[in-house]
Amino acid sequence: MEKVSLIACDDYEQSKVDSAVSKAIELIGGIEQFVKPGQTVVLKANMLMKCNIEKAATTHPSVVEAVGKLVKNAGAGRVIIADSAGGPFTEGYMNGIYKTCGLKDVAERCGFEMNSNFDTYSVDLPEGKVGKHFLICDCLEQADVIINLCKLKTHSFTGYTNAVKNMFGAIPGLTKVEMHGQFKTLDVFGDFMYDVLTYFKDKLVLHVTDAVVAMEGAGPSNGDPRKVGAIVAGANPVAVDVVALKLINAEPITMPFIETGVSRGFIDENLSIDVLGDKIEDLVVADFKKIQPDNFKPFANYVPRFLQNTVHRLMTQRPTVRKSKCKGCKKCFEHCPVKAITMKPTKKNGTPKAHFDYNKCIRCYCCQELCPFGLVKVKSGIVYKIVHIGSRKKVKNKTK
Repeated sequence: MEKVSLIACDDYEQSKVDSAVSKAIELIGGIEQFVKPGQTVVLKANMLMKCNIEKAATTHPSVVEAVGKLVKNAGAGRVIIADSAGGPFTEGYMNGIYKTCGLKDVAERCGFEMNSNFDTYSVDLPEGKVGKHFLICDCLEQADVIINLCKLKTHSFTGYTNAVKNMFGAIPGLTKVEMHGQFKTLDVFGDFMYDVLTYFKDKLVLHVTDAVVAMEGAGPSNGDPRKVGAIVAGANPVAVDVVALKLINAEPITMPFIETGVSRGFIDENLSIDVLGDKIEDLVVADFKKIQPDNFKPFANYVPRFLQNTVHRLMTQRPTVRKSKCKGCKKCFEHCPVKAITMKPTKKNGTPKAHFDYNKCIRCYCCQELCPFGLVKVKSGIVYKIVHIGSRKKVKNKTK
């Protein structure tokens, strides 16, 4: 049975976070079980984009600091904070994110390093189900130990993001766009994520979730902060995700990532977990605004090929932006993995605005995730709404 620790943590005051993180890791064996003296340890945080920590889109610096101090006290030779955000994997781009996310200050104050290795490494994984050859960030390849410091959030494509999805940050910069283009459907993308986890299995030893303040609604970048008040830790990423999902009142097995984790043997079909520390029922947020992902498959065995694009449009949600609101920054255009977005001049003043081709769109929602203004929304068509009647409950309570 997998062991996962759950410790209540009311806010990000550093002494409270230090205490909660220390208790959580001690309950599953202590930091010495995961880190040996002299090792190079990478703290793989969630640094999705350049945004203030109050937005709850990135791992809070107090959580990174708390884990880093434990690692350093365990005798690690180097403690490196790293990630690859949703833009170019370059020193200039990432340094801006390090600073804005509050992690540069943590590194300087605690004697950690911010990653300065922006090389890539080519992986050959013959045993991979779909990802047999792919690029990763070389800083992770060079690490002796990786500790995954994830942020609990909703996600328009995958339903949620936490320990499993956070390792997509191992893929450097704009290569993520290529991966979305290669692995278009949620089930195939999920298999790719488990191929990534398989590659790192010997050094990816610990997963710590920042669920003090999570993100609900239109995650992973444009949702609303929502207090959950918890730190979750474990050696198994799927088990950590299961506990995190229960905290937000989501049924784990309904999430394709968890279903794939079961089929790939990362956890048993009963999701057997021994939760240590505090009780889930004491911390669960019953009215958390969740996202139920659409694991759309093109009904190849039931629908003629010439109708599949039409069925796809009618049966799925889609990203959209009001032309009057679009800033014309081209971020979505530049990052669309299948070139489903073009910049077309408006009739009013000729300013290029984003235009979506839904015949090409694969519903990965990279555009929504990376829009710096939060203007790309996910829209449900009439057929989608009819099919999903009763599957979602409206939440009246506002974020506190």
